[in-house]
Amino acid sequence: MKMTEKQQRLANFLKQSTIGGGVDFHLHSSFSDGLMTPSEVLRAVWEQQLRAAAITDHDTLAGISEALAEQATLKKNSDKPEAAVNFIPGIELSTYFADTEIHLLAYFPEKPPAKMYDFIAEMQKERRLRNQRMFSKVQEIGYDMSIAGPEEGEKAGEVWGRAHLARQLVKDGHFRSSKEAFRKLLSPGKPAYIARRHFTAPECLDTINAANGVAVLAHPQEYKFCPLSLDDEEGIQLLSRIFRDLKTLGLHGIEAFHGMVNPDQAYLFYKLAQELDLIVTQGSDNHGPEDDGSHHAMFSRETNFYRDYVLLRDKTQE
Repeated sequence: MKMTEKQQRLANFLKQSTIGGGVDFHLHSSFSDGLMTPSEVLRAVWEQQLRAAAITDHDTLAGISEALAEQATLKKNSDKPEAAVNFIPGIELSTYFADTEIHLLAYFPEKPPAKMYDFIAEMQKERRLRNQRMFSKVQEIGYDMSIAGPEEGEKAGEVWGRAHLARQLVKDGHFRSSKEAFRKLLSPGKPAYIARRHFTAPECLDTINAANGVAVLAHPQEYKFCPLSLDDEEGIQLLSRIFRDLKTLGLHGIEAFHGMVNPDQAYLFYKLAQELDLIVTQGSDNHGPEDDGSHHAMFSRETNFYRDYVLLRDKTQE
């Protein structure tokens, strides 16, 4: 699928910024399952002196306006406005492909068109239905809750999810951490897990492309089709085929350098992306400083996975 000029410029920026380091293109705010407001995320991004960053909340773009306003304020009050962080609007969408749930990160060069918001509204409706069913299931199993139901947030566009339910279960004394709540109750195959209807991967990728967005596969190491080692030739061939099939549907890149990736995985993802002419991105998947360890800390200006996991490795192998 051929990219528009706007998509190409943004894709090149994401790739070159990732290679240069000091960027974080996968951050969450309180509009989905993050613990900081969009303004707080932007202030943290500036404190880390990142060169570029993106907020990619689950199934919502509602926090982007607040983030852009805070970005403008920070730039205006900065002693070095020319060194301002490049902020990219983004979103994280869930879908199914190769018999597993996958997440797509979408980045936009400008405010997406109305059709993108209509598509997101449909996703949010499905998420709300699933949230209520899971909340009821938790109570049926015997966990007393101090709230009457899923809290969708005070601001329009805030999206509740399993992470919110996990935190509420911790707050009500049922588990020691969100990790434990997911492990014992809320993950696929566990007693309170309920799947929600997803839009198909072609539907998601078509919509992102129609909105001039750049689509990137998030954290590929988390999916069951990721090989366990670099010695698994059959697994690597399968992964390459999946990347290629997604590219045919409109995927533009791979989040090769995720916060929880290991060096072997990062190296593999980068090399496969190169072979398939896909861009690579770097993102921590940070959910806030008070997160219980389920996610990585926000990256800093010194973070450079390409240098540490690819360039240095290639040099030692020469």
